[in-house]
Order: sequence, then structure tokens, then C-alpha cells
Amino acid sequence: MKKTLCLYYTRTNATRMAAELLAQHLGADLAEYTDGKDRRGIRGYLGACIDSFKKTLPNVYIMGPHRPYEYERVIVCMPVWAEGPAIVGKALLAKCREDFPEDVCFVVTHMAKTDYEKKINALDAYLKTPHRAHLSLRTKNNPQLKYEIRVFAEQIGK
Repeated sequence: MKKTLCLYYTRTNATRMAAELLAQHLGADLAEYTDGKDRRGIRGYLGACIDSFKKTLPNVYIMGPHRPYEYERVIVCMPVWAEGPAIVGKALLAKCREDFPEDVCFVVTHMAKTDYEKKINALDAYLKTPHRAHLSLRTKNNPQLKYEIRVFAEQIGK
């Protein structure tokens, strides 16, 4: 069984819920990463949209004692903002690029029916090696959510 760290950023708790389910299926450690901004409510939503278009990445940190270099696999979970992966997730990838193992997977949560394949693949620019697998997970009105997470966990293996 690979020693796995499941990292998540969440604004509405949907990504946290998905990361928790995935970590349970994999027996993975779970940790939140953040830029420290309060993004709750409509004000937070609007701020997230505005930040999505900024070229400068925010400072991010991983909460708790977990460090990516201590793991064989890292799964980075992030929401979609303004039709692309959240800037906070991109900032984590940029900051921890050298600390990530070669086995990196993505879980990108969203409310649309779009799968965001091209935008997820573009995240490889922030990594040393291309990501191994990804899941584009619709969290709103998705009765298959738990099933999709379980299938993804089985796909990437323990």
C-alpha cells in the first residue's frame, strides 16, 4: 500500500467532503492547504472569481504536520473557479513542486457538467512529471458522487 497524502482546498466544503471520502478509501492521510483568506459567502465567492484572473499566485501553506516529500503519492484536490482550477491549488503546485513525489493525482470538483480535461492537464506545467490520474468530479446534484470517488480510488490503487 502506497503511503498517500490527500491535500484539499475548499471554499464551500464540497472539496473537503470528496477528499475525506477518497482518503478513507485509500487509507490516506488528509490535510488542508489554504492561502488564509476567508472566502465564505457571496463576498468570498466574488473574491475567488477576481483572484482567478490574477497572474500572481498567492502564498499557501499546508495545515498540520504533513509534508508532501514524506509520501509516495500525493492527491491534490481543488475546486474550479471561473472555469479553471482554483488559483490556490495552482499556488500549492508551484510552491511544492520540488517536494512532490512523481506519483501525483488530481481531483477537481465543480458544479457544471463539463469535465475540464484540458484545464486539468494544463496543471502539469506546475509539476516535475505529468500527473498520473485525475478525476473531474461534479459535486452538485450528482447521485453518483460516492461511486465515482470509489471507482477512482480503485483505479489508482492502494
